[in-house]
Amino acid sequence: MMGARDPKLRTAFAIALAAFLLYALSGGGRVVGSDEVTMLELSRAMLSGRIDVPEGATLRGPDGRFYTKNAAGQALVALPLVAAAEGASRLSGLPPARRELAARFGVSFFNAAVTALLLAAFYLAARRLGIGAGGSLAACAMLGFTTPVWVYAKSFMAEPLEALGLLLALTGAVRARAGEPRAARLSACGVLIAVAVKLTMLPLALACLLPLARVPASDRRRLWAWPAGALVVAMAFHLAYNFARFGNPLETGYGAQASPSAYSTPFLVGFYGLLFSSGKGLAWFAPALWLAPLGLRAAGPGSAAARWALAPAAAAIALYAPFEHWAGDGSFGPRYLVPLLPLGFLAVAGALHAATRGRRLAALALAAAGLVVQIGGVAIYFGAQMREAGDYPYTLPLGHPRFMSDSHFNPAFSPIRGHWRMLTRNLGEHLRGEIPRLSAGPGADPRLGIGAEDQTRLLHALDFWWAYALYAGASAPLVAAALLALALGLAAALRWSAAAFRAESRAP
Repeated sequence: MMGARDPKLRTAFAIALAAFLLYALSGGGRVVGSDEVTMLELSRAMLSGRIDVPEGATLRGPDGRFYTKNAAGQALVALPLVAAAEGASRLSGLPPARRELAARFGVSFFNAAVTALLLAAFYLAARRLGIGAGGSLAACAMLGFTTPVWVYAKSFMAEPLEALGLLLALTGAVRARAGEPRAARLSACGVLIAVAVKLTMLPLALACLLPLARVPASDRRRLWAWPAGALVVAMAFHLAYNFARFGNPLETGYGAQASPSAYSTPFLVGFYGLLFSSGKGLAWFAPALWLAPLGLRAAGPGSAAARWALAPAAAAIALYAPFEHWAGDGSFGPRYLVPLLPLGFLAVAGALHAATRGRRLAALALAAAGLVVQIGGVAIYFGAQMREAGDYPYTLPLGHPRFMSDSHFNPAFSPIRGHWRMLTRNLGEHLRGEIPRLSAGPGADPRLGIGAEDQTRLLHALDFWWAYALYAGASAPLVAAALLALALGLAAALRWSAAAFRAESRAP
């Protein structure tokens, strides 16, 4: 009923549906990264009332069992989808190996839903902050499809949930400071999501609460009660989880990575790498952010929130620039900065509010450049690009000063270039009928679900679920029918989005 009364909310719902269907069309249908697989195994274990997982990217606990070092927040949120995917795969009648791939296929769309919700939340937040419908929608589209957010929507990584949490935490705090006390509950929800999903989000989440630091004393207790309670619950969740794994509430499982010794990168090296390097720089992986300074300088709607977003951005740079694994490998783009993208795009939305023709043209050019970058990342799995480039398996320790230095800093070896080189080659091979064929033979890697020969064949693949289905010998008419159904649904959702946006724009 609220959606029917509130045009902004109705538009946000339509955006979420359209984004989800587009993400579903471009999804990879696979869960293969080390962190992704162990997170899936943790969800599976939770379904059986356990938290120990099979040996892999794990640590041995004092009880002799293996545990993931990752926090449990995402595994908990994903439980309903994991349970549904597991049940459907068991009922499918497929052989065990194919049944495992089918379960992973279902789980792989988790972040498509989370990222669609993120875009809806971003649009609604921008509108609640007073930014015009046109600027909010344009910034929302750029966030979702011209930045690495699109690539991470294909993953089972934690970044989309972290991004959603930080966005809710900051915008809720800003609105509560501006006279909407109920928005403090929204901020609390964001804090709970971000911190429960990853403990290192704690300083960023605290920075998102800075707008509440200088509220009148008479309002302080009322506005801080919900966020403070969320922080207590999130930290208690971590302490209990740590105790259950390692018998020590303060043991996170990260070992030396959680100690000062892990901060061995010269700050300026990490700072340059995260923001400007050819292999990981945010400036190249999300070029629309070049508009953010215009939004920060403006005095229009949303400018206060954009300026407050500088605090969590500074906290993230201070946390990750000196970290020995500042690049977050293996991943696409600056993985550790992806959760901050929605906050940065609040400034982009502000820059587009009542923008001049010249600024709109600049935004269009930057969006087109970002779209080109993401198409390469969406069409070619970043793990395949790393294998072909010789970056994986790793030949140097992650803490070595020359670890992946060419891919990080030499433009000739930039992953952006590598993804497009593979895409043009692989697409040409497909057009010539040279399509990889998966054997599904013995010796499958338990992490990937396929063997070494198939892994080599997939260096010539396109990273879409429907392509993998054809490689595995699925019926082409059935795959085409599924694609057509999704495409028709997307067309209908886009029409609904356009109608909702027009109705909202006409509303008083």
